[in-house]
Parts: sequence; structure tokens; C-alpha cells
Amino acid sequence: MNCPNCGKWNPEDKTICWRCQTTLPRPQPKKAKRQTFAGFPIWMWVALILFFLVTTLGQCMMIPTPGA
Repeated sequence: MNCPNCGKWNPEDKTICWRCQTTLPRPQPKKAKRQTFAGFPIWMWVALILFFLVTTLGQCMMIPTPGA
């Protein structure tokens, strides 16, 4: 983190700048990551599984036409 007063770099765990003794602002907490599986969001996996289930069941439930 850089000091807002002098611009010198300070480690994240420090509360006072080592160069100019200015109080450093607290680091902002990082945002939580969204849940993913293999790089894709969970909702996309659910949609993909539903798509394959519907298409597979649709193929299995097809009624053959007479004479075909």
C-alpha cells in the first residue's frame, strides 16, 4: 500500500508510514468470489445439465411414425 502523504510503499500490515509517520488507511476487504466449478458459474452447469436431460428424454420419448 502506498502512503497517501508521501507516496512511499508500506507493507499491508503496517498502520503508520515508515517514512513520514502518517497514519495509513485500512485496506479495503476483498470481495468474495462467486462460486464456480471448472471455471463456469454454477447456474450454467445446471442449465447445461437440464438441456441435456430434456434433449435426451425428448429423443427417448419420440413416438415412431407408422411405416417408417
